[in-house]
Amino acid sequence: MAVTEAMLKLAEMSGKRDSKAFHAILECVMTPEEAEFLLGLPAPYADLAAKYNISEAQVEERIHGLATRGLVTASRKGYRYPRDPGTLHDNILASAPQFIPAEVPKLWMELYEGEEWWKEIAVNLGGIGDKILRVIPAMRSIPPDLKLLPVESAVDIIQAHKDLISVRRCCCRVGAQRCDHPLEVCIQFGKRAEYDLYRGSGRKISADEAIQIELMAEDAGLMPNVTNLNIMEALEYICCCCGCACMCMNPTLRYGNVNDVLATSRFIVRVDNEKITAADAEAARARCYFDAIDVQPVAGSKKPKVAINEEKCVGCGLCVPVCESGAITMELIRPPEFIPASIAGPAAIVHAAPPTEEKR
Repeated sequence: MAVTEAMLKLAEMSGKRDSKAFHAILECVMTPEEAEFLLGLPAPYADLAAKYNISEAQVEERIHGLATRGLVTASRKGYRYPRDPGTLHDNILASAPQFIPAEVPKLWMELYEGEEWWKEIAVNLGGIGDKILRVIPAMRSIPPDLKLLPVESAVDIIQAHKDLISVRRCCCRVGAQRCDHPLEVCIQFGKRAEYDLYRGSGRKISADEAIQIELMAEDAGLMPNVTNLNIMEALEYICCCCGCACMCMNPTLRYGNVNDVLATSRFIVRVDNEKITAADAEAARARCYFDAIDVQPVAGSKKPKVAINEEKCVGCGLCVPVCESGAITMELIRPPEFIPASIAGPAAIVHAAPPTEEKR
């Protein structure tokens, strides 16, 4: 199937009119008729019914079908084509497996690597001016006697949103297929969870299950992060990321501007070189995506010299649980005001899509 004029218009809306890889993605995930339909969104269901000579119930069924495949997203005016290619990527690859064409992950990686979309992502995210994501400490890294702020505690965030929580597969790892980290770890709240459930891309879970999923993800070496805001209602997801595949971490780590995008936690790692063992040091270094842990052998000693690069350490604490000697700990070094009350950034990251308008 050749790319149609409607698909070219959709690609242009996404800033990818001349991208052969993006054209291939659109050709793979939609029909020419669906591309024409998407161009007409958002629109009242009555108008769409009249335009296509179908009932409003059929319009609703058609839009729901597009949603199951990630081809529409919610907006204040109704469902529409997700113009940002990153949102389209996430929506398509977070869909239920049966709705993702087998060749689509490879096509996205052709765009990401072959056309260096990764570099474009890094430049765009780094140019926003605000750090849009924030690390929260791994649950097993904080001693019981240290009280976290509610907005930096995975448990508190989950409990605050216990009325509606979903979990879905990580779209980034589904697309990249670069690692064996667990997939079903993307935890969504509120409107995000509602959208997941509407299109069948996630399943509803309890707060207790969400906490267990978060612990499992951290044990697997995945770094928890949230939107960089101190407002609990604005924390609509917890991402569990890896440097291998995450569409924020991987490009910015490669480009060298991760510190412009990712805010650290209020903590930093400290090392007791009198206690640490070589095995602990190597285990901790292997856990760090940011090369913040330097391990040097010491002549005539079985104990290495371990140093923490404070400019690189993001305070995730993933290294703490794998240090069996207890030589690696977290220290609180930043005040509560370090977490901002507002930031600029893509709507897909900063807040969930607002409710859709009434159908009629």
